[in-house]
Amino acid sequence: MLKEILNYPPVDPNIISELAQSVEKFIVLATAVELNLFDSFKKPKSAEEVAKELDLDERVTKKVCNALVASGFLREVNGKYTLTKVSKVFLLSDSPFYQGNLIKLYRKTREERWNKLGEALKKGSLGYQRDRSVFDESFILAMAEGAVRWDLPRTVEIIRELPEFKKAKKLLDLGGGHGLYALAFKEINPELDAYVFDLPQVIEVAKKFVGNRVKLIAGDFTKDEIGSGYDIVFASDVFYRPREELIQILRKVHASLSDDGILITKHWHIDDLREDSTAVFFDLMFAILDEVDRVYSTPEFCDILESCKFEVVDIVDVGESYSPSKIVITKRK
Repeated sequence: MLKEILNYPPVDPNIISELAQSVEKFIVLATAVELNLFDSFKKPKSAEEVAKELDLDERVTKKVCNALVASGFLREVNGKYTLTKVSKVFLLSDSPFYQGNLIKLYRKTREERWNKLGEALKKGSLGYQRDRSVFDESFILAMAEGAVRWDLPRTVEIIRELPEFKKAKKLLDLGGGHGLYALAFKEINPELDAYVFDLPQVIEVAKKFVGNRVKLIAGDFTKDEIGSGYDIVFASDVFYRPREELIQILRKVHASLSDDGILITKHWHIDDLREDSTAVFFDLMFAILDEVDRVYSTPEFCDILESCKFEVVDIVDVGESYSPSKIVITKRK
């Protein structure tokens, strides 16, 4: 044993140390966001000045600022701290690309789900209780922030080139939340009547994003009728559901489409455990509380679509490691 430990390990240990430090970095970032620390550094300031403004402990504030420098979110020059470019874009509350609500959601999920992983490993899934109150304003804002950083412009880039989209007159964004996708589709196809269908409390938040430019329908698409005559139904990140429930929803979508209508879905799929690592952890997060799988591989998802009389026309990678989404384009059989 002694002879072995006097030698360097046979593999690089950085994977462990970097992972541990990533947790620490996230906690520092999330705490800074929750305290609105970054807005205080729109102009260069010392840690002591910001501590007085926000009624914080000066000593700990300075160490937090140093940690944010080490993480690339602040820059320090002669005792004054300033924002880096990434902080100006993603962490200022008045930026169109602000990610603060999404960061807060990540922290909340960690506390409410990930901290129960050990218990789930010993006992199995801890029990999923459908609670629609989680879809509050902060959640919808977080989903909007997640969309604008990549998925929204990339999705629009893909869909705008579809011949079916160019001639479409009526589109439904099913479970559309904030309504930004429907709003973007309307922007690039002004002749389009765009609808968002979502829960009543979600629709109230969507009004703040879309005003009267998009038509809003309040309801529960697992129970209520969703309308008819749609040329396109678009569904983004709402089909993480048990197989039988998903099939019932897809049959309803099929009936809502016009004869030449298409369904476009955008979801995370698990096809490669290395490349789709984000989706793998997303799947595990569901498993902590739920005994039924909700995240599918692309072939599994396509099989379900085809069983509901959809023909898969194309599959397109949205294309970033933090968003392993695939857009699946289907038409009615």
